[in-house]
Amino acid sequence: MRRPVHLLHDSKLLARMIGVEAPCCSQVAMPTEGAMEAFASFVDGNPLSDGWLVDVDAPSSRIVSWSGTLATDLFADEPRTWMRAGQDRFKCFLDEVAPALRTHNRTLCFRPHHRHVLGDVHASVRLLRERAGEPFEVLLAPADMLAPSMLGTVEDHLVRMFTHLGPVAAAVLLADVRQTPETEASGLLETCSFGKGALPHNTLRQLLAEYVRPETPVILLPESFHDQRQILGV
Repeated sequence: MRRPVHLLHDSKLLARMIGVEAPCCSQVAMPTEGAMEAFASFVDGNPLSDGWLVDVDAPSSRIVSWSGTLATDLFADEPRTWMRAGQDRFKCFLDEVAPALRTHNRTLCFRPHHRHVLGDVHASVRLLRERAGEPFEVLLAPADMLAPSMLGTVEDHLVRMFTHLGPVAAAVLLADVRQTPETEASGLLETCSFGKGALPHNTLRQLLAEYVRPETPVILLPESFHDQRQILGV
């Protein structure tokens, strides 16, 4: 079976192409082959802040969102996010949005990030276990879950991610990471297209084949698409 591959397109560009004035999401994952039906709509913002909303007119019933933080800035370092305060706020958020998701036949797929309430494998697996049967999913996005301090043992972290999340993730968003002059101060890596950064590409290709079901889609950034596909063998 040929694995489905999608590209993550900027929705503003797509909106201009089809004559829509205001896109209702930030990015859209579109297939590279077959029917041009959106696999997922990506939304920005912090779900744990006041005023976070999702447009039910998004082009896919699957909405991909960050899990959120108690920090003012979306990617700032805020330890309370992983403590009781963050966990309680996240639980309330899930309870609040679940009825509306069911009513509108939508699924909220969380994109973990190492500074958000779903910041690691354990938290992501726990969500899927505790909220089984509810309209929530998890996206396996290794680049987002890596802090700069993890690069020295990156293969160990990748193996753990794919072993536990690969079989249950709704999709795999494969990007790469690289350090920038701001990394030391910010504690954040820069995301780039797969093959352009520091991640072990052969290891990721093997982990994808071993732990992720063939029908589970891979989402890639659009830059150098054919090079990425050749590296991954998909």
